[in-house]
Amino acid sequence: MDGQISGVVPHLIAGGLSILQYADNTTLFMDHDLEARNMKLLLCAFKQVSGLEINFHKSELFCFGNAQDHIDQYDELFGCKSGDFPIRYLGTPIQFRNLRNAEWRKVEECFKR
Repeated sequence: MDGQISGVVPHLIAGGLSILQYADNTTLFMDHDLEARNMKLLLCAFKQVSGLEINFHKSELFCFGNAQDHIDQYDELFGCKSGDFPIRYLGTPIQFRNLRNAEWRKVEECFKR
């Protein structure tokens, strides 16, 4: 995208991680900076091209690190509410710290069942 939007954790995934999708769920990852405006413009362009509308009122925004100091600005930009960590996504706990072994065991047990 010509440097306008980049993925996070580029040291783990070549080019960085910017999106995860499963069925009708989409998770977007962004660094804390004005890149968020670029993402909002991209989502609006998606709506215009596809005719599909993103329901920002059903969406949640999660910030951590320095971005937490600017959460009101992100809420206003995207028009969605703020969520709090930890969350569960497809049964897997998601948080900004490393998961403990006990937390992974619950995921493993779920897969075994």
